[in-house]
Amino acid sequence: MDNRVPDYQLKLPDDSGHLLRDALNVDITARGGVKTRTGYSQAIAGTDCHSLWSPVDGKFALFCDAGSIYRTDAAGVKTLVAAGFGAVTSVRYAKVNEAIYFTDGLRVGSYHPTTGQTPAWGSAAPTVVGDQALTPMPAGQHIAHHSARLLVAVDSVLIYSEPFLPHLRDAARGFELFPAPITCIAAIEAGVFVMADKTYFIQGGFPAQSMRAVLDYGAPDQQAGYRDDGGAHWMSAHGIVSCASTGELANIQDTHIELTAEGAAATLWRQQDGMRAIVAALTEPSDTGAGVGSYAQARIIRKEQS
Repeated sequence: MDNRVPDYQLKLPDDSGHLLRDALNVDITARGGVKTRTGYSQAIAGTDCHSLWSPVDGKFALFCDAGSIYRTDAAGVKTLVAAGFGAVTSVRYAKVNEAIYFTDGLRVGSYHPTTGQTPAWGSAAPTVVGDQALTPMPAGQHIAHHSARLLVAVDSVLIYSEPFLPHLRDAARGFELFPAPITCIAAIEAGVFVMADKTYFIQGGFPAQSMRAVLDYGAPDQQAGYRDDGGAHWMSAHGIVSCASTGELANIQDTHIELTAEGAAATLWRQQDGMRAIVAALTEPSDTGAGVGSYAQARIIRKEQS
């Protein structure tokens, strides 16, 4: 799909195929064929479902429905995990060792599908470790886990926990300020991407030894997606962005697609029939109809003079 070139230049220069001005409900195969996308059917009934999340292995999923968090699996069994979350805001999740921490910006909680050493987030209480006075990690709009620290975004402040104490922080030192509200966090092995007014990369994680803007734009409000190769992806303000576990970053749509995305977004890593794709959904329609290659053709007919 390409909306940057004019309609009369959609044929590839080497005659190997054509670009598409639009591609609605179709998949493009590795050989360049066009295939109708498979439809959908209801898996689980709900009243107000949102904030779907799954660990990378895909063995189960968590989602919010009418103010409660539920678990489901491939069999479609729906089990209550925690009540009182997500009634008016989105729920964000982070895998912390064997547990899953979650917050809706108002409350915090954790789900422990197996036994382990990770403490429950809700059990955090002020404590003193050595000469440090530690306080509970706050609720926030976005969370991630990196290098044994929990990261929580509260507006334009990114708060990080003490190492191996994901529920506790040093309130005097454990934070980093950004120029605008944080809309997404993606934590990979090499560091942490933070989306605010721009997209920033913190090499090695927090405390930040260095920070640089890697894209001059941010992203809609969302939870980053992760893959089994250690990489991550999200919908940026100008198309889907993908990064490797080593930190290499690319906007995989920017070469062909001119768009502006706002509001909130969600991404899904999809593998089917030998194809791999990152699917993005937006709460507000993106502006893809006015690419820089667009043109208008008109035929002018002069009115005869009497």
